[in-house]
Amino acid sequence: MQAIIEPSIPSRTHGFKEGTRGKVPDFLSLIRACTRNRDLQRGIRLHDDILKRGLLGSHAGALVTMYAKCDALLKAKSLLDRYDIKDVIAWTALIAGYVRAGQCEDAFYLFEHMQQKGISPNAVTYACILKACGTLGALEMGKQIHDEIMKQGLLQNDVVLGGALVDMYAKCNTLAKAREVLDILPLRDVISWSALIAGYVQWGQAEEAMSCFESMQKENISPNAVTYACILKACGMLGAIDKGKQIHEEIESQDLLQDDIVLGGVLVDMYAKCGDLTKAHCVLDELPSRNAVAWCALIAGYAQQGQGEEALKRFEQMQQEGIPPNGVTLCCVLHVCSQLGRIEEGHNYFTDMGVKYGLKPPIEVYASMVDLFGRAGHLEKAVRLIREMPCCNHSVIWRALLAACRKWGDISVGRWAFDRAIEVDKKDGAAYILMANIYAAAGLQESAKGIETMRVENNAW
Repeated sequence: MQAIIEPSIPSRTHGFKEGTRGKVPDFLSLIRACTRNRDLQRGIRLHDDILKRGLLGSHAGALVTMYAKCDALLKAKSLLDRYDIKDVIAWTALIAGYVRAGQCEDAFYLFEHMQQKGISPNAVTYACILKACGTLGALEMGKQIHDEIMKQGLLQNDVVLGGALVDMYAKCNTLAKAREVLDILPLRDVISWSALIAGYVQWGQAEEAMSCFESMQKENISPNAVTYACILKACGMLGAIDKGKQIHEEIESQDLLQDDIVLGGVLVDMYAKCGDLTKAHCVLDELPSRNAVAWCALIAGYAQQGQGEEALKRFEQMQQEGIPPNGVTLCCVLHVCSQLGRIEEGHNYFTDMGVKYGLKPPIEVYASMVDLFGRAGHLEKAVRLIREMPCCNHSVIWRALLAACRKWGDISVGRWAFDRAIEVDKKDGAAYILMANIYAAAGLQESAKGIETMRVENNAW
């Protein structure tokens, strides 16, 4: 591949063959080649050469696009700030880069700034901003963009934009509106249908997802890997193993598992959630590529079926294959250790995450570890762990400790945890209920009433 690409992008842009010496290279074509190939290092060298020749002003927009598509967002933004670039493609490329990187607020700012400079968004710009709206749940902003799109009649010829609009409403949990938009789209494809199906699954409406899937097929639109993944999730939610098996057969007939690691994990998860752990294990064994997500689905399945020992065996097997656990897997394993009373083993798994795998435990893992210590009555260890945390401003941590204090009747640690909990979120109703129960169980009814009064005053429901 490199041998094919290299001739179109000279390693140096001066020092061509003798016959071309002194001629100005076609920098725009060279920059576009770097953009297509995501070749950041060659792009940087081109930038330097253009700068030396004093040609940056006329090439700045193309360079912004190149940097943005290579995810060098700081370099792209620096150029955009320095030069008066009116190219909507360059602005849109950087907006898309921000959305891709999860910096949706920056994408919103750039979108507003672009219009202030008199640059009109195009369909691609709107699609990017709609994705940002969906990510942040910014429904009102999404509605404004929808209005602009309708005024300009952009949906008539742009199937991608229609899908982005459906996806935005679905992610914002406005599913009726998402369906309404889909129904009036002049062009519907698998992406727009899948966006709605994914929305139904995301918000727990599995039966609606199934119905939508059937409607899509009646329009003779073939599902893709994303559609199948969503429907398999719906099957798992409903325990619809027969439908799941049918989808599995379709996936196998299209050989989709060879190239889609996500789909394999979802398939394992569907069988596990439907209680067929033998089939889930069989699917996992046959996957061409296994990752932590697929293993986690199987481990969680064993845990949910009360087969904790089997869950831990699969976790050990996963590690023997050299696959590092993710936060979800470790939470599941710690929960199993808690159920089995394997305190030391659970603590070793927790320690391995940082020492062995170099991973920073997410807050959910810390909460699981607090729960593990707490259930076993090791409240002092739970408190020590919390004090050692880089940041403990998370309600889930304090609720886990409060639940342990309720179990063991520890008023002192419980009150300490409660005070920290309401510092983090004074409207955390669960914290008030747990503390009131701790007092009530100790026979301190007046103190329990005092906590209830605080809950009402702070409107913590």
